[in-house]
Amino acid sequence: MTSLGIAPALNGDMDGETVIGVTDTLTVRASQIRSEAIMWQPLLRSAVIKEHDYQVIAVYDTMTREQQMERLKVDGLNIVKTLINLTISICNEKILQHVLVLVNDVLTNKENIKLFEEIEEANTPEKAGNADAPKGLSSWEPFLDLLNRPDEFIVNQSCLILAKVISCGTFRLDSKNLNWFINWQVSQLLQNNTYLHTILASQQLMLRVPEYRAPFYNSTCLDKMLNILSTRISFQLQYQMVFCFWLLSFRTTYCFKLLDFIKPTAEILRQAAKEKVIRIILQFYRNLLTNHSAPRKAAELMIQGKVQVVMGQLIEKNWKDEDIKEDVEHVKGVLDEMLQDMSTFDSYLAEVKSGKLEWSPLHTNPAFWRENAQKLNQNDHEVLRMIRILLKDEQDPTTLAVCAHDVGEYVRHYPVGKYNIEKLGLKERVVCLLDNDDPKVKSAALLALQKLMLNNWEFMAKTNA
Repeated sequence: MTSLGIAPALNGDMDGETVIGVTDTLTVRASQIRSEAIMWQPLLRSAVIKEHDYQVIAVYDTMTREQQMERLKVDGLNIVKTLINLTISICNEKILQHVLVLVNDVLTNKENIKLFEEIEEANTPEKAGNADAPKGLSSWEPFLDLLNRPDEFIVNQSCLILAKVISCGTFRLDSKNLNWFINWQVSQLLQNNTYLHTILASQQLMLRVPEYRAPFYNSTCLDKMLNILSTRISFQLQYQMVFCFWLLSFRTTYCFKLLDFIKPTAEILRQAAKEKVIRIILQFYRNLLTNHSAPRKAAELMIQGKVQVVMGQLIEKNWKDEDIKEDVEHVKGVLDEMLQDMSTFDSYLAEVKSGKLEWSPLHTNPAFWRENAQKLNQNDHEVLRMIRILLKDEQDPTTLAVCAHDVGEYVRHYPVGKYNIEKLGLKERVVCLLDNDDPKVKSAALLALQKLMLNNWEFMAKTNA
């Protein structure tokens, strides 16, 4: 299990399946582009590219990928410089696509990030020592500039390359360009974006870098992700998004905003069939329950989402991955302990006094009502009187529905209490809810009235027996 303070490095190469799937739009299109032959000599004759770059690319482009990887070990810096020069000088979209595929192929081996760092290191002293000196070759700027191009493949391949260059080595992008890049990524977070896998892959890479997390968190990125996550998307997109949440959850101050993602991820967890999706959600939850300064709130939201029920199902499975088993046991243990702690009358009283009720275990746990129903009579029916006020005033639909539910549970577990309900005017308030516009409020009111009637019949039957 990874230590809870440090985000782990991704396994495999820098654009392997851990980051982006083998059937995503970018990968499929790149495979097609890679197989297309490019005539480099006409570019040399028309002075689009320089003689040196032609000599390098004319040989390199005829090699197999395996041969290219071997060649990079011998002449890597020269090859990478040529590829960046071509990226800058070529305008033809088809040829530029081909060059970008070659650049990304270089970066499939994480060791090759050093070649880009060498270019940047050579450029930095020149700029720092003499402000008037000609600007040297940049390892990242050409790819940032390409994000303004109209071609979707060029834009998204450049996005992934740039994310690798600024994240997978030691070089870090300055704050101005970083914020621009992140805002550009956020603008691409659309459900109908066929390159959404690529955008999320670039964010997965960048969020591994602690100093990049604040700009992401402070942008509208999480809001956009929440909208997408609430729709029907592939399990791969689900995995990539939750991976981003998980990386952010290592920072305690970010966990408050991440609480909004408990509900949709709980729904995904109930339906998830893919082990990697289950694993990343569990690790996200574990961080919220461990790193969050208010783990109680996180636990409450998980219990409301029936996560503890899913944990009971998952713990019965035989997992090949020991980390999943450990995470299931940990999350279940915390939720079970929190559930027991939350099911107290003091907590219930505090919530009613707050004037805003939610569907927490305090309301839905039958054990709570068996033990505490009669306590609603204490202090001259203090709690019942407060519930009557909540039913009387203008309230949000959830509070109204929970109040109606509680009236029903009170009489179900304390049948004699139906007289208190009628005497205090709560029954009348519940009846009024049948005209409420919200269907959930209507349903809760109807169910509460059914419980009132049922207890009345049961009481009459016992009296006449």
